Amino acid sequence: MRKEKQQKKAGLLKIIVGIGDFIVINTCFLAILYLSGELYGIELHGIKTQLLLINLAYAVSLSIFGIILDKRIVYMEKILNLTTKTILLFSSITLSSILILGNNQIPAKSWAIYFALTFIFVSIWRILSRVTVKIYRKSGGNYRNVIILGAGSVAKETYETISHNLISGYRFLGFFDDRNPEDYKVDSKLVMGKLADVEKYSQENNIDEIICALPAGDDRKALPILHFAENHLIRFYIIPDFKRFIKKSVSLSTLGENIPIVSLREEPLRKTTNKVVKRTFDIICSLGFNLTVFPLIFIIVAPLIKLGSKGPIFFKQKRTGENGEEFDCLKFRTMKVNKDADKVQATQNDSRVTKIGAFLRKTNLDETPQFLNVLYGNMSIVGPRPHMLQHTETYSQLIDKYMVRHYIKPGITGWAQVTGFRGETKDLSEMEGRVKQDVWYIENWTFWLDIKIIFLTIINMIKGEEKAY
Repeated sequence: MRKEKQQKKAGLLKIIVGIGDFIVINTCFLAILYLSGELYGIELHGIKTQLLLINLAYAVSLSIFGIILDKRIVYMEKILNLTTKTILLFSSITLSSILILGNNQIPAKSWAIYFALTFIFVSIWRILSRVTVKIYRKSGGNYRNVIILGAGSVAKETYETISHNLISGYRFLGFFDDRNPEDYKVDSKLVMGKLADVEKYSQENNIDEIICALPAGDDRKALPILHFAENHLIRFYIIPDFKRFIKKSVSLSTLGENIPIVSLREEPLRKTTNKVVKRTFDIICSLGFNLTVFPLIFIIVAPLIKLGSKGPIFFKQKRTGENGEEFDCLKFRTMKVNKDADKVQATQNDSRVTKIGAFLRKTNLDETPQFLNVLYGNMSIVGPRPHMLQHTETYSQLIDKYMVRHYIKPGITGWAQVTGFRGETKDLSEMEGRVKQDVWYIENWTFWLDIKIIFLTIINMIKGEEKAY
């Protein structure tokens, strides 16, 4: 009975959030028409047609991406990421339908404002809904009873995660293990019995979820409990034994239909939808920058570079790109022409750097030609900074996982750069720190992380950076 109530509550939450979404998209639409003065310039039939169109388009988008607010653990970035995908698809379907039907009576500017406002207010609505659910669960509502199989170190870590995360709505009731009490890694008072006691205990205490944290040698003992759980609508989860050795996130997929494969690295940018989102953003930004801001920078900077020293305006250097492929990375020339430009990093008070070059480096303006690289496709706005070929060859032999940073396109700016790992690397530990940050970015990419990095880069440009030389 309690499980049925929980399922109904989860379903009710989705319905409430969905209804809220539709209220938001319709309210924003009418508000935009009213504020822009278009409301009274469109026939009632036209307004009804447009409202029907946007509601159908949103219904399709929502059915594809769904609502995840009822999940036990959902991070804010995940909510915003899913909302972004939903609104992007919603806007694409709406605009495509309008072009096909040819019945648009609303200016393009009003549509652009509408979609922007819709995204903002749908995001706010979903975040507020999630916060409300968290508060409700923290106060003891909508909880799930959970037990853990095993009393070892993995079981202990699992228990600590659950007990420290009250907002997820888990209520831990006990461990079950066949070992002797002296072998427990947890408080023996929390061990409710042996594995053979699980079935009876689960039925008497309305257990909702069973987490198996048994070591590899004992995991077969959990098979009868697994069958029991599935026959009694109890969720059963397995924590792989390798968790004791690999202290990081992994990704589980299948080979064919029934062979599980564990990937040691989660790479969001391997998903086609994420690639499309990132590449679309790169094209829009680089195209806009190259058509507006870059010509103005070039007109001012180019003569100053020529006056500062003899040589070309642009400096082309072979760098390591995605999948280890070489490409020509563009920069404004900031040094006097010298034979070591492709081998030696710039250092503090480097005599090779010209006066205008020092300014360009300090403000990051020397990197702006790389927006051409982005438009061409061998770089991204955000990603690991591309290194000289010699550095790639050297550090790949010295630093573990160094080549992992080349799984994606290099960027004009990156997570390592905005977290203090920019510029000259005086010792190996600094490069190790940079690589660590680059790998973290690859494993944790989201569209909103890119926006955050761009925002921090702009702030650093305004403030000036200590290691920008």
